[in-house]
Amino acid sequence: MKSKVILYTAVSLDGRTTGFSVDMGLFYSLVQQWGEDASLVGCDTLLNAPDEIPEDEESEVAEITPSAEDSRPILVVPDSRGRLKSWHYWRGQPYWKGFVSLCTESTPPEHLEYLKQKGIRTITAGTEHVDYKQALEELSSQFDIATVRVDSGGTLNGVLLRAGLVDEVHLLVHPALVGEASQKTFFRDTIAEQAGEIALRFLGSELHSERILLLSYAVVK
Repeated sequence: MKSKVILYTAVSLDGRTTGFSVDMGLFYSLVQQWGEDASLVGCDTLLNAPDEIPEDEESEVAEITPSAEDSRPILVVPDSRGRLKSWHYWRGQPYWKGFVSLCTESTPPEHLEYLKQKGIRTITAGTEHVDYKQALEELSSQFDIATVRVDSGGTLNGVLLRAGLVDEVHLLVHPALVGEASQKTFFRDTIAEQAGEIALRFLGSELHSERILLLSYAVVK
């Protein structure tokens, strides 16, 4: 049984994810309503983090065993190619209680060793690319993850939506039009053959700060 998947993104009125000022305080205050057990964050999202990340001290650390009383989610990052080398930094952030890297059979052995040294749990799902259906099932069975919130860019969102793995879509719509100032959208198809309608059922809307609208939909299966 796979976890419930919630896609939540801040967008402009024309669907862009960059090129406008996001109310981050409001964005993260609304996250709590879904009671996520895991945050699925795209590898590129972390690689492109604006903050300067300190160098790794290259020390070996123990794997974290979350306590049952800790209500924080775990951080889950797909990284089949072994590109993320800043786990020492993300482990030090206070937002998550545990850490999992989604790997594949082709993930370099030296990266798997690096993850072991940094105390990062792994799930191997897929051969070349992460098999997200299998990964979500493993998150549910191994870590008792009931709800996953996707915090990522349009490519991962698109992969999950096209695979029929997303249950709900929530868009925090800001009153701005970005246009050609940004090509980044919250839903991007990477394969032309994937084009086609994904039907949604309206769940509701909420107006915040008299200007920002939260639109909520269920994905029609």
